[in-house]
Amino acid sequence: MKIEIIEENNLKIKFILRDAPIALANSFRRAMKSLVPTMAVDYVVFYMNTSYLYDEIIAHRIGLIPIKTDLDRFNMPDKCVCNGEGCPNCQISFRLNVEGPKVVYSGDLISEDPEIKPVYDKIPIVELHKGQQLMIEAVARLGTGREHAKYQPVSACYYKIIPEIVIRENCNQCKNCVDVCPRGVLNEKLEVTNILKCSMCMECVRVCDENAIDVEETENYLFIVEGTGALPVKTVMKMALEILKEKAENMNKIISEII
Repeated sequence: MKIEIIEENNLKIKFILRDAPIALANSFRRAMKSLVPTMAVDYVVFYMNTSYLYDEIIAHRIGLIPIKTDLDRFNMPDKCVCNGEGCPNCQISFRLNVEGPKVVYSGDLISEDPEIKPVYDKIPIVELHKGQQLMIEAVARLGTGREHAKYQPVSACYYKIIPEIVIRENCNQCKNCVDVCPRGVLNEKLEVTNILKCSMCMECVRVCDENAIDVEETENYLFIVEGTGALPVKTVMKMALEILKEKAENMNKIISEII
């Protein structure tokens, strides 16, 4: 298995996963979405809320705000010395006390640690009108996307198979496949210009009267991953692979014990 990065920035990465069975590609995708832990608000204590929104709606909005995560500093609640009861090693608190008229944004949340804060400052939470007040305390902890979507470190994570276009010797050069291709994958010389554009729509195969062209699946995949900002996308990829490796080793151990 090889990974070839073809495009990268702070929040998005595009790469090719080569020489891997499709089961591994899908496991990799699922691990990035549901097994890599991030920080998110788990519960909110309301001391005062005179806005037009119910407590539950505001708590839900706050829970979905991406929070910068430091995996070296915090433990998963079930692996912490406090056994999940809550301590500085596994959770952090945010305070909010504002009065209207004002639009309350994610940047108004005051963290115990300046390094652990919302990724974006301008996510709207609620609009307060004159005389309205919101006073809360929010507690964030680590969790995984398998538990709740708010813990997912990626907002989008998907892949497609990179095919191989085979043109046989009995091709009569009619070039109908060139005209019908919706993405211009083939040029006038019947050469593949950019195989990554191919969507495997099979229009080129259907239009060929000589059955001289075929689109075959390969074990190469184009991945596109967009992060929430809670963790660098490369960190998410690395941790997902480490988690899959650990699961495979545990499975081999169980199988060897059974045998």
